[in-house]
Amino acid sequence: MKVVLFFNVIFTVSIILSYLAAYISPEKFWIIAFFGIAYPAFFLVNIFFLLFWLIFKRKYALILAIIILAGINNLFKLVQSSKKYDTKELSNSIKLVSFNVRNFDIYNYGKHWEYNCTMRNKIFNFLTKEQPDILCFQEYVQDITGDFKTTDTLKDILNAKNRHIVFTENSRNINFFGIATYTKYPIIDTGRIEFNTVSGNICIYTDIKINNEIVRIYNVHLESIRMKSEDYMFAERVANNIEKNIAFKSNSERIISRLKKAFIIRAPQARLVAEHIARCPYPVILCGDFNDTPTSYAYHTIASELTDAFIESGNGIGLTYAGVFPSFRIDYIFHSKSFTAYNFETVEEEMSDHYPVKCYLKFDNKK
Repeated sequence: MKVVLFFNVIFTVSIILSYLAAYISPEKFWIIAFFGIAYPAFFLVNIFFLLFWLIFKRKYALILAIIILAGINNLFKLVQSSKKYDTKELSNSIKLVSFNVRNFDIYNYGKHWEYNCTMRNKIFNFLTKEQPDILCFQEYVQDITGDFKTTDTLKDILNAKNRHIVFTENSRNINFFGIATYTKYPIIDTGRIEFNTVSGNICIYTDIKINNEIVRIYNVHLESIRMKSEDYMFAERVANNIEKNIAFKSNSERIISRLKKAFIIRAPQARLVAEHIARCPYPVILCGDFNDTPTSYAYHTIASELTDAFIESGNGIGLTYAGVFPSFRIDYIFHSKSFTAYNFETVEEEMSDHYPVKCYLKFDNKK
């Protein structure tokens, strides 16, 4: 019994630290960010202990139940159950899609080093079917030679033909990489929030006119973890248990170091975005890839004055990362109180290492 209590105390302290991860900047205490990531595991382990104490010592069960319930909002950020509306009921709403397209898979060359357009075309087919009114891309790419068409094709297939594209990096002045917002509504102004880091991550904003209302769309891509091929190979080998001698310690330390660096860099990026939103005179829609979970400091900083469309109208677990590492919800759609969200959905189709997320928004005159 004492051994069980000892381990229970460790996991109870851990789940409390996971609650605090949203409020303490990784710049000051980076280790706490890892507790935030691990919240789902801590929750499940503490539920196991709760059931154990309900059988053997109810006084401990009551204390543990209070601690679990104190952070139950974190669970609702991960799992939701909402009413699904018929699309006919949403005919006058705004349809949004946000999608990190991993550069349309431009570097997945064929065996003769020709462009492999399989995933790009799959994305095009998806967007042709969806026809969003507002579309936010992260990890957008444009090839100026025309050998790997993106912008020109999107202009042809989308109803949302107005676009705001910002490139932050390029390869040989041929392939340009960045972020893009497409919309069917008139664009009246644009801008950017520079993160002043060596990475190509950025936030752009696009002011559009919907009927007689000006709305600002933020499209954000926070600091990436920047895993290398050896990191993905290590993760795949561990996941598939195909090789025992894989230098587990050194590989794990390298990945932890990359995560730590990204946590720390994202913190001021998130504050810059949050401060800009606080000064915005218009209703706000924010889409983006945070590279961070709903229990993180970055999420809490940006989302504190906005509504998470998944929490308001999502269903299921809502995981958006589709790579070899454990999946998390790291892609988001937020909105200000001027809107109500409906039918948030994560589209679990393999087109990138992220799944696209989509929802409908309606102006809510009661808010």
